[in-house]
Amino acid sequence: MFKKVIILFIFIFFQSSYLYSREFYYEVYGLNINFLNLKLNLGKNKLYSIINSKGLTSYFMNSQSIIQTSYNQRNNSLYYFFNSRKKNKKKTYYFTKINNEINFEKVKFNKGKNFKTITKNDLYNTVDPLTAVRSILFSNTLNSECNKSKKIYDGDDVYKAFLTPIKIKYSLIKYKKKKYKINFSCRLNYKTISGHKFNREKKLNSMYLDVYFSNLSNDIIPVYFETKAKVVPLKMYLSTVLTP
Repeated sequence: MFKKVIILFIFIFFQSSYLYSREFYYEVYGLNINFLNLKLNLGKNKLYSIINSKGLTSYFMNSQSIIQTSYNQRNNSLYYFFNSRKKNKKKTYYFTKINNEINFEKVKFNKGKNFKTITKNDLYNTVDPLTAVRSILFSNTLNSECNKSKKIYDGDDVYKAFLTPIKIKYSLIKYKKKKYKINFSCRLNYKTISGHKFNREKKLNSMYLDVYFSNLSNDIIPVYFETKAKVVPLKMYLSTVLTP
């Protein structure tokens, strides 16, 4: 479940319709405690995100997740890598695509009787999570209709992430010394397809992330996110944007 929340949090290429070569820093809070920091770098040939536990939380639950997508234009290939470390537990997922087709050799189609089997058809027209973040949340073509969606393969599960319109609850987001005027908001939804445990399907499909967008220097940027993990409200704020 934690991995799925992380992927939603970071849900967040060319020409002026996409942002690229920028680095975004977000801070995640639960019960007013900053317990995670997230860095998201959107480059032209490489996307990556690093998520680290912070403060007192890291003493009890030291964790780090690294996600990276690399593009090689010379042979039209893509390499996706995910690594998560939490205390002494470690998870790694990866896959490659050549000419926009996934290399099936490393795909674990059947993970056991308690999991929904992945089919080759499920993997057609999928993108990796970071490409989805860039396409869905960091597109200047996005507006209040919230009509973006992608089918995603993360090296483990196949699922759909899609936006739906929601009513704006906040016209202004204040964070430390920053103020963000909100233009519109969308809900990021999760829909299972395959690879997941059957008994987790209902819980996974109930996950959501409310995203609030601002116009910063003529770019549409997600500046604030909120959701609930069990009964604890989680909030994520944009803290810094760096450009090369």
